[in-house]
Amino acid sequence: MKHLTFLQKLMNWIKPSRVQAKSNEDSFYESDLIGNWSVNAPKSSKNVSLEISSEGTGKYHTQSLKSILPQETPGRLVLRDDFGYQLVVEKKDNEQYVLFDELDDATYPIEKK
Repeated sequence: MKHLTFLQKLMNWIKPSRVQAKSNEDSFYESDLIGNWSVNAPKSSKNVSLEISSEGTGKYHTQSLKSILPQETPGRLVLRDDFGYQLVVEKKDNEQYVLFDELDDATYPIEKK
């Protein structure tokens, strides 16, 4: 059958852009972030952690995350805490991940445990 369905055409259109985006050094997919992370927050006297599960849920410093928003750009994932503030995970040039906390208006390095 020479005619492609709409879904096949859509998948062919999307697939090359995802492959190309993955080759970019600063890109990642949500699945790369699944697991437990330690957050280097020098102002906090407690160990701060970020947990992202494969079910699309998680916790930030003992508080449940309200949502993990769909990834709009490679290299940037937006989470929303229980109070509605954004937590943005980004990958930097040097393979370092950082977390921007909108409530604190601060960016912290994070490491996978």
